[in-house]
Parts: sequence; C-alpha cells; structure tokens
Amino acid sequence: MLKVLVVDDEAPARDELKYLLSMEAGIAAPEEADGGCAAVGLAARLKPNVVFIDVDMHGMNGLETAAIIRAVAPEALIVFATAYDEYALKAFEIGAVDYLLKPFEQERVHTTVERLKNYCPEEWREAAGRVDEALGFTKVQVKKLPVENKGKIVMVNYSEIIYAYAQAGEVLVVAGGGTYSYSGTLTELQERLEGTNMVRVHKSYIVNMDKVQEVIPWFKGTYWLKVENCPGAEIPVSKSHIKELKNILGLR
Repeated sequence: MLKVLVVDDEAPARDELKYLLSMEAGIAAPEEADGGCAAVGLAARLKPNVVFIDVDMHGMNGLETAAIIRAVAPEALIVFATAYDEYALKAFEIGAVDYLLKPFEQERVHTTVERLKNYCPEEWREAAGRVDEALGFTKVQVKKLPVENKGKIVMVNYSEIIYAYAQAGEVLVVAGGGTYSYSGTLTELQERLEGTNMVRVHKSYIVNMDKVQEVIPWFKGTYWLKVENCPGAEIPVSKSHIKELKNILGLR
C-alpha cells in the first residue's frame, strides 16, 4: 500500500485529487496538508511514499516544499501538480519527474499511480534521484532548517542558528532563543549547511561564526567559544579544528 500525502493550499484541489486517488487500488487513505510548513511536518512524521505537491502555493512554494521533504523523508517520491502546461515542461524536463495538470483527470492519475506501484526498489531509488536532479535543475535553494520542538516541525532560518551539538545520540540546534531537535546526524547537518558560516569546531559541535563573541584559550592549546544570546554556553574547539578557526577569525 502506498502512503500518500496531498499538498495544496486550495481545499477544492485537495479534495478533488484525494477523491481520484481513493478510486485507485493499492493506496492508503491520503493524508493532506494546506501548505509547505504543514507538509514538511507531516512528511517527517508519516514518512509517505509519494507526495503530490501543488507548484504554485502561497508562502513556501511547491519546489521549496519538495526540496525540504526530500531531506526529512528521503524515500518519498514527488509528483508535482500545476495548472500551466508550459510551466511544467520548462521546470521539470519531461521524464525527469512526474507531474499532473489541473484540472485533474482520472486516467492521468491512474497512469501515475500504476507507474509508482510497479517500481521495483532499484527503480524507486533511480526515480528519487531524478526528483533531486529536477529540483537541482530548477535551482531550488532552501535556507531553512526543519527542526522539531514539542511535537511540531519548525522552519528555522540558517542565519538564526547559533550552534548545534550532538548529545546522547541526538542532535540539538540552538537558534532564536530556543533549542530544537534535528532528525539527522551532526555530519548530515554539516553537509546541509555547507556554504554557510556554520563551521564544525569539534566532533560534537557546529558553530555559526557570525555569532561568536569570545575566543578563550584553554588547556594544552585548546579553545572555548562564547556565543551571542547564550550566556552560559561554552563551546569547545578541538586541536584538529584550531587552525581552520584561526584562519576564519583572523587570529594569530
């Protein structure tokens, strides 16, 4: 049974697609979200196999939403929906990812569902790769990090992150006055934040260099960092990262 999530900021469109999907065999009752943030939260929790996303939504558009969902639910395939045929052709390169045109037609929905149901595991992985390639083709760059707080998925701007650390098998992100849980590893977070001012300074810590207030020399050539808005926090810098830290901060 395919687990499906339908994402559209217009209720009639969601209802129509859910109805057409309900007529297909092999699909569990579709979940729905009325926007990008809600969709990311549901995808992180439910881990759907397939997400049908409207391209033109208010707030986070469909491409931004898809890029984040691919991070929080890496097994999910994306099917885009759009009312504009010309836009679909330009944005997704025919054959790269599947898409549905509005108004939806049962025959077209059936074709898409049958293709998805018949994918073997290797074809599923290849299809996921094509989704990522298509998102790269559209130059989607989402500078928000999906994190969890009290059961809700919160989208934190990269610029608001102060530091992140690994503790007892969990990755915690300190940002904007709060502490949040990140679903991946610290190395995965480091890779996601590549190209930003977030720097790995210790095997268990990543720090936003823009937030560093003090660099404190410590025992045997190590250092501690103090950062903005975290008066009690002291972040260790391991010997293997000291040279990079000095170069970044212009220290001798």
